[in-house]
Amino acid sequence: MHASRGLSTLVISVGAALLVAACTTGSANLSLAPAAPAVPTASSGAPSTAAATAAQAAISPSATPAATLDPDVSPLPAGRQSALVIGTGTYPEFTVVVPADWYAESHFVLKYAAGGPGPVLGLSVWDVGQVPLDPCHWSTTLRDPGPGVDALVRALASQAGRRATTPVKVTLAGQSGQYLEWSVPGWVVTGDADFAGCDDPGNGHHDFVSWFATDPDGERYEQVAGQVDRLWILDVKGQRLVVDATYSPDTTSADRAELASVVASLRFQRP
Repeated sequence: MHASRGLSTLVISVGAALLVAACTTGSANLSLAPAAPAVPTASSGAPSTAAATAAQAAISPSATPAATLDPDVSPLPAGRQSALVIGTGTYPEFTVVVPADWYAESHFVLKYAAGGPGPVLGLSVWDVGQVPLDPCHWSTTLRDPGPGVDALVRALASQAGRRATTPVKVTLAGQSGQYLEWSVPGWVVTGDADFAGCDDPGNGHHDFVSWFATDPDGERYEQVAGQVDRLWILDVKGQRLVVDATYSPDTTSADRAELASVVASLRFQRP
């Protein structure tokens, strides 16, 4: 992602950078089957394996010099990489296949690294704790959505100002759940992801917050007006997890297809 605060401090107290195996492209404990699950399109929820396949063929190198990157950003070699869920529980590790010129930053895999040029485009997986009724005035509207996939889907779909799509049943990485998509309204955004009139978490910024992880410092705030989140709310081996594939409106169709291919490659570790 381009904005450093918009990514690196989302989970600054949850842990250090968790994208591992920077010199390894596989894991003996994970299913590395080449066939990828179908990923719903942003508009209809229909499978888009063709877009995911096309993305792998359309990647063009655009590496950012390492010297320009933030200290907590690490370039990733192309191939299957391991990552961890944002939260405080014990979760299955997950892996994704990243193209060339992608990066790890904290718990995120992303194409455009903080400190380098480019829009917002990346993936993360969350254990969601609290969801605000109003993402701008979140400090007084936080709610526990209750247990289970359906309860969280209802909380997300009803969040003020988000215009969420109708949730649909879906399977991703062999796990069942629901899929929806939402976007950030045309808010005035200044500085480093500062949304005019929104609540300040105490660091001088004004955040538009989608949710908090089970760790209250794991804050999922948005970075730009028009930013889209494609959300898979899944039951993963009895745990409710959210896969968030996000992109800003200045990304290209090739960027979005590339992100879809990363989502389609996601696998959760078997016990």
